[in-house]
Amino acid sequence: MRFAWLVTFLAATFSAATIVHADEDPDGPQVTQHTFIAPLADKDRFGSVIASLNKMNLSGDPLQAVDMPDLGFSLVTGSFTDEEANKLLSEGYEEPDSPEVSLFADGGCEARSRLEPVTGDKLVPPSVCRVVGSPSPVTNGSAVWIIDSGVDDDVVTKGLLNISERIDCMTTTCSTTTGAPDTQGHGTMVAGIIGGKRVPGATSGQFLGIVGVSPGVPLKIVKAFEDNKSKIVGPPLVALQYVSDHASAGQILNISWGAQFLETARKGGQLDLLGQMDKLLFAIANKQVRIVIAAGNARDDDEASWVQSFFPANASEYFSPNPTQGFIQSVSASDSTYVTGTGTGACSTVSNGWCDVLWNGGAFGAAMSEPGVGVPVLWRSTNNTHKLRQNICSGTSLAAPVLAGLLARPTPNLQEVPIKKGVIPNADQLGFSTPGTPDVSDPDYPKCN
Repeated sequence: MRFAWLVTFLAATFSAATIVHADEDPDGPQVTQHTFIAPLADKDRFGSVIASLNKMNLSGDPLQAVDMPDLGFSLVTGSFTDEEANKLLSEGYEEPDSPEVSLFADGGCEARSRLEPVTGDKLVPPSVCRVVGSPSPVTNGSAVWIIDSGVDDDVVTKGLLNISERIDCMTTTCSTTTGAPDTQGHGTMVAGIIGGKRVPGATSGQFLGIVGVSPGVPLKIVKAFEDNKSKIVGPPLVALQYVSDHASAGQILNISWGAQFLETARKGGQLDLLGQMDKLLFAIANKQVRIVIAAGNARDDDEASWVQSFFPANASEYFSPNPTQGFIQSVSASDSTYVTGTGTGACSTVSNGWCDVLWNGGAFGAAMSEPGVGVPVLWRSTNNTHKLRQNICSGTSLAAPVLAGLLARPTPNLQEVPIKKGVIPNADQLGFSTPGTPDVSDPDYPKCN
């Protein structure tokens, strides 16, 4: 009964565009990205049908179905010809039109440019400057899993990130690979905020890169997005199952994507059943993994947006039986401004210090708030010339990895400091340690001292 509901609900309520990939032979059959599901009770027959197609995933491994025990079905995702897709449909396997999740829902970037070497080895973006100061390299911090759009190969080659493992989940089953290229830019941005580091440039005294909260911390990159959007019943769900199967206690998982659809579900009376999708997140947290999820970006005209309206951030706050290890925290975005003299507006009560204003794109009710407005970040390099690029972006997608980076530090010294209610009504909390002071004369690269 639960499976029948899932298929009916997903097909009736949500829609998503199909991603099409051209076959290597332009005159041969075209292949299209599909996801099929079958009741868990039928998984053996489902697996046999998939095996009979003799298909390989992107890593050269046999295409296989993945069991989703918390959701009660088995799933396969990959590229299929029309003939193959029709065969699976004729066997009774459903292709759900599932919820669509986005990397940049109502967030955005505005200043893509070349990443050039700069003078000084302690130059860091405002978000890192705000929460850590001048961060020292992290050589033995907790590994951070990042489910996102991959990571830019040129950024890795230049040594600006420490990638311990890359996993491709665009087709089942997920496979360890030597590359999970980021064609979107979002995954590279998130990775850089967590663990970006600087390397010496060609000229003495110059350095290349953007410093993250925990420079050099080992990152496990899980590619589940090719473009800005993806169906949740597909690579993102497969990626979550992979992390559940492989993550270790004490590690961190960053999720900087989601969809605002729970309000629609509530109106349709399906909220309780949709909660089944949270079980996979709870299972990961119960393995003593610390999960950080972007709370979601409310539109400018959506003043009543709450984190409970966003999936998967609605799973916050959750604490495993051992709360010092496993938990789920949602993170909203604040606009952190260093005020010299006496501030104005929301910062009128602040003198010569930091004033944190909750961004209008941050969802209320989040567990934590971190800087996430106007942040310089690493970006994907140019396709043909392989020139490194940077960007300036805003959104809760940037705030979540700030907290993930703090948790990854060997001694995070993480504190919870309430933002004054007199400044921001209904404000969230800000996590920080050892805040620094920027060089306000150089806003693109403030220097912590």
